[in-house]
Amino acid sequence: MSFQAGIFYFDEREIPECEAGVIFGRVRSNDCDPPTGHSSPGLFLAHAASQLSSRNAGEPQPYLAGACAVTFDGRLDNREDLLLRLREVLRGDTGDAALALAVYDRWGAEGLVQLIGDWSLVIWDVTQKTVVLASDFAGVRPLYYCIQPNRVVWSTRLGPLADCADTDDIDDEYVAGLLMSCGCPNRTPYRGIYAVPPGHSVSVTKDGARIQAFWDPPIGNTIRYRRESDYEEQLRALFREAVRCRLRTAAPVISELSGGLDSSSVVCMASHLIRTGEVEAPRLVTLTYEHEGSRDTPFYAGVEKFSQVESIHESTAAYPFLTASHVGGAAPAFGERLDMQAAALARQAGAKTYLTGQLGDLIMGNWWDDSDQVADLLREGRIGPALKDALGWSKALRIPIAWVLGRALVSSLPPSLAPAKAPRTSDGSFARASTEDSIAAGFRRRIGLSGPDAFFAKAWMQARPERRKHVRGLMEMLQWRKLQPPEPMEHLYFTHPYAHRPLVAFMLSIPAGVVCRPGEPRRLMRRAFHDLWPPQLRKRRSKDAFGGVFLDSLRPLANELLKQPERLQVVERGYVELESVTKRLEQLSHSLDCNEPQLRQIILLEFWLRGRGTRRHREVMSLSA
Repeated sequence: MSFQAGIFYFDEREIPECEAGVIFGRVRSNDCDPPTGHSSPGLFLAHAASQLSSRNAGEPQPYLAGACAVTFDGRLDNREDLLLRLREVLRGDTGDAALALAVYDRWGAEGLVQLIGDWSLVIWDVTQKTVVLASDFAGVRPLYYCIQPNRVVWSTRLGPLADCADTDDIDDEYVAGLLMSCGCPNRTPYRGIYAVPPGHSVSVTKDGARIQAFWDPPIGNTIRYRRESDYEEQLRALFREAVRCRLRTAAPVISELSGGLDSSSVVCMASHLIRTGEVEAPRLVTLTYEHEGSRDTPFYAGVEKFSQVESIHESTAAYPFLTASHVGGAAPAFGERLDMQAAALARQAGAKTYLTGQLGDLIMGNWWDDSDQVADLLREGRIGPALKDALGWSKALRIPIAWVLGRALVSSLPPSLAPAKAPRTSDGSFARASTEDSIAAGFRRRIGLSGPDAFFAKAWMQARPERRKHVRGLMEMLQWRKLQPPEPMEHLYFTHPYAHRPLVAFMLSIPAGVVCRPGEPRRLMRRAFHDLWPPQLRKRRSKDAFGGVFLDSLRPLANELLKQPERLQVVERGYVELESVTKRLEQLSHSLDCNEPQLRQIILLEFWLRGRGTRRHREVMSLSA
């Protein structure tokens, strides 16, 4: 990943050389080329390139054209189409940055929807005296900004930006979102510092900021084919392209491999494309996280043998998901030690691209309960097919058919009348039974908390009833910014084939019954990818879980906090109730039901707050060095 940073003073004062040096420090990285910059009255842009492909090698950044300048981090997947449409204005420049700026020149900020790929960018529009910050629909490439009375500053890196903005106050809304739903859209831990929302542009002038969406989820799209084989063919083609465009690199590629269907499909397709010489990438290395008693072993071993790839295995026991000293850097995060090891392994292999299977469960229809499909049939007045479908779900879920029909009828109501449903996990099962909540009443009143849904947009309610939870799951994942690289891996082209925008749009636009049927999660995926997989994988129906691994790392921390619960920072700051959190920590230490997902967020936040001062001092010293 390339790095971007910059500053714009609204009074257009001259940028001191020392301040430009500080901005250079924010983008400097051992994994990138030396930073380059561009100055104009009141403005300084900085960029440090990590060359993913020989295609963009030598493209100057910041890139200048006419009255505008741009820094661009990312990869464009529809280059050929853009080159054709913009050939008259490109003046021979064909790099990704030139294409992005040409799109802005022709269609403005709303036209950035034309850029398909993983990217973020900063555009200086001198005519409008405007800085435009933008991120692709999935928000894979982070970009943060802080607007102050006389300036706006931005950076790919959150920690250095917090230091530059000289802000140390914790954002209470971020904390509330973290404790209620594992994240808060567009917020960071630092008050006044925001993340550019996925699929949005942020235009900043001396008069203020305007946030504008240029992408919307495919809520109203409908794709229907005559034959089911046509869906399979199109899915194969889109998935092939999703993997192929992410192998546009002259360096080795690392791909996570768990043995599940999602990561295994990525590895099998990437291996095929490399072996047949269809991509630039020279070789593929798989990275597998193992834990004792895992049910994944025969499946990832089968994929490794079938794909003939190099493989690396790391034990989660050696790199716990959470320790007192590894709880994230600029922001709270699980798995920091494992992420640091993955980054080290990527450097050893010479890899710049890191593939994951994230988002696969949701996009590929891993729903054991997708009985809302009956609602669509009822809405269309197709009573016979609705009863037949309801009977199928009744048998698969082992619940009375009346329950299936009742839920479908409720789902068929207009969005304004449909009641809120119990949240479901990505596989369609209902969420945890325990709902214990330790958030302090005073904190809840101060923030105005009404529930976890309060932080998220409700656009998903306008989707067809049988698609609402799919769209909702996608939107919450994107707004949480769960697809961004972990901080130790931010120098890598961290990317997700299942977040390929054409693939996402297709899977959310075809009939839900094609994707998944009673007793057949991932029905379309299994039919389309059957020949891509080794024999072991074709028969897989189970899914391993890492819940025990999480608990193994949390119990020692819970016991540590119970030594002096009254000294907890989350209690002293008024975020949680002492009595409630103490009771739940005791329950966790004895492996009792305690709404562990929320409690793990409380534990993470507590230890992150404790180590915040030490971490920031270390970051400042490393930058000054």
